[in-house]
Amino acid sequence: MDSIEISAAGMRAQRARMDLIAANLANVDTTSVRTERRDGELRHVPYRRRIATILEGAGGLPVVKVVEDPSAFRAEHQPGHPHAAGGTVLFPNVNPMVETLDMLEASRAYEANLTAAEVAKAMNQSTLRILG
Repeated sequence: MDSIEISAAGMRAQRARMDLIAANLANVDTTSVRTERRDGELRHVPYRRRIATILEGAGGLPVVKVVEDPSAFRAEHQPGHPHAAGGTVLFPNVNPMVETLDMLEASRAYEANLTAAEVAKAMNQSTLRILG
């Protein structure tokens, strides 16, 4: 495995992570992705934040595993909301500030992998120029 392939795998992992963060931010106010019956009452289930976990895959390359964040939903008292149960609306467990920081981190990691790939490409070109 050469350094360009490793950098490309890192960029793919960070891209998947950024896509997931974008989906979390897009659903920050989604109060109902499905309904379920609990205690004989129909309840709306809000969007649950998804987290990208980067693991070591085949050949040591990074792979992304997506897991749902088990933290509690944010509850607000809004009796007039169509998805309110007992006057309380459950909102997704997505914190825009955390997502923004995660996006910044993923973007910087992507840039680092891109720079490493560009350096490897330049080294390969220099080697060919010297040999050729």
